[in-house]
Amino acid sequence: METKEFRVKYRSRKDQFKLFPLGDIHAGTKHCAEGEIKRQIKEITDDPFALWIGMGDYMEAITPNDPRWDVEVISDWVENSNIVESQRKWVVNLFRPIADKCVGLLEGNHEASIRLRNYQDVYLDICRDLKVTPLGYSAFVRFLFSRNVTKDVTTFVGVFMHGSGAAQTEGGKIMRLKRFMDSFEADIYGLGHIHDIKTDSIAQLKINEANNIREVLRVGAITGSWFRTYSQGVRASYAERKGYPPTVLGCPHFTIIPDKKILKVVK
Repeated sequence: METKEFRVKYRSRKDQFKLFPLGDIHAGTKHCAEGEIKRQIKEITDDPFALWIGMGDYMEAITPNDPRWDVEVISDWVENSNIVESQRKWVVNLFRPIADKCVGLLEGNHEASIRLRNYQDVYLDICRDLKVTPLGYSAFVRFLFSRNVTKDVTTFVGVFMHGSGAAQTEGGKIMRLKRFMDSFEADIYGLGHIHDIKTDSIAQLKINEANNIREVLRVGAITGSWFRTYSQGVRASYAERKGYPPTVLGCPHFTIIPDKKILKVVK
C-alpha cells in the first residue's frame, strides 16, 4: 500500500472540483466501450476543475497463454504479434491529454497478471510514459487544497483500491463497499474491479477541541467500468460465459468544495 500528498491551489470560495476514478477500461477487447471512455476523457480535458485517479485494469492484457484468451474478441487495432505493447500504447495515448490532472495510477489485476506471467511491467511503463505517480494496488492520498489569498489548507484523505472478487448481487456489492469503508479511516473511498457503480454516504458525529459537535461525511463508490458484459454481434466475453450481470458503463465522481469542506459522491 502506498501514500501520496496531492496539492491543489484554487482562487475562489465557490470553486468546486470533480474527482473522477477511471478504471476497468479493458482496452484491447471488442467489449471495451471505446467511444464512451473517450467522451469521458474529453469531459475531463475540458473541465478546469476536474481531477482523476486511475483505478487499474486499463488494458485487457490477455494473451494466448491465458485461459480467458479468445482471438475473436480482440480489437482490430491490436497487433497480433505485439498484443500487450499495442494495448499499452493505446492506453497511454488515451490518458495523455489529461495526464497533468492525474493524482496517480493504481495497478489492476490485469496489469499484475501480465507482470507475473510475462515478466513485463506494463503498469509502471504506463506511469513512466505519462509521468504520473504509481500508487500500487491500493493507496492513501492526502488532498491538500489551498486558496491563493490565504495560508489556510483544507485537507481530505482518500483511500483507493483496485479490489478483487466477483460480487454479483446488489446486496453483495453494497456490502463489499461498506466493508471497505469500515476498514480504513478516510473521507473519500474508491473501490474498483467490481464493474458496477454503487455509492454510499455515511454521516458521523464528532466533537472538536472546542467541545462543539459537528457532522462529518464519508463518501464512497464502487467506481464503474467501460467493459460490456454483453455485446451484440461479438463472441461472448468471459464475463458473459460466467453469467455475470450486465455492467454499468461509466464512472461516478466525487464533488469537492474545499472552502466549505463539502464532499459529495455523484453517480
